[in-house]
Amino acid sequence: MTRRAIIWLGVTIVLVAAGALTGRSLVRAKADHTPVAAYLIPIDNNSRAKPAWWHSVHLDLPRPLRSGERLTIPAGSSLKLIHADSGAAELITGPTSLLLQQKLPSEPEALISPLPEILGAITEPTRTDNTVIITSPVGMTRYLNPLITWTAREGISYDVAVADAADEFVPPRIARGVRPPLALADLETPQRRQLGVDRNYEILIREANASVIAAGVRLLTTTDAKVENQLPTTPAELIAEAAAAIAKKPMRTGDAWLALSRLPPDWAHSELGVRLRLRVATELGLADELDRTLTDAHALKTP
Repeated sequence: MTRRAIIWLGVTIVLVAAGALTGRSLVRAKADHTPVAAYLIPIDNNSRAKPAWWHSVHLDLPRPLRSGERLTIPAGSSLKLIHADSGAAELITGPTSLLLQQKLPSEPEALISPLPEILGAITEPTRTDNTVIITSPVGMTRYLNPLITWTAREGISYDVAVADAADEFVPPRIARGVRPPLALADLETPQRRQLGVDRNYEILIREANASVIAAGVRLLTTTDAKVENQLPTTPAELIAEAAAAIAKKPMRTGDAWLALSRLPPDWAHSELGVRLRLRVATELGLADELDRTLTDAHALKTP
């Protein structure tokens, strides 16, 4: 190869690299201002997708599908698609093409709005030492034998009561000297073990034998709550459960928290995981969890 050919080869390589970097910068800049239409959730080793500007890639983690972005799902590939506006999930099997449109909401929405807008709208909760916060169930729940969780101080045991808010004469379910997590079925009660469908309850927690209530929340079981409903176990189902829970009006905040707390770290640090964690941590007033999630949000690399 001549000296001139070597020089031109070097120039070509530099130009190609610069073009690639510029292209990635433009993609990232666009992503920072484009709403998300849906999320691609890998469900097995055959979960693949092909962007319009790249080759087919294997999906290991949830990936946002932004409004107006075209993707191809190749033959033999299958994945779960979670719609950003409703939290609804559907199974997608290739070969097929995806091109979804999503308008920018008037106010920041956890799963739709560009992440910079969400970060700019967050108000950090007030920090209070030794505060007990009930994290599940909170708001609404689809579980009739829910797992009760709360922020507990190291070495401290607690008394827990679950009362029927609609009937003060019904004896509360009680557990003494316990720590989280606590299954509802483990509380002492003369009643049936599970909660009732479409019914209001109140959870009260105090330090063991204390006279002051440390935390309390009201919750409502959903009309479709069933004893058979169980928290999922796979990452794909857990993150889908969390997305569906925050999309519910009112939110199933505690159900979302439970699902998110079971995610593997790499799934929790994905863009979808971070968006869900931001929403739930803000709703529950978990200052430390919000700090951790904000750090993860700023570390995200937009594809």
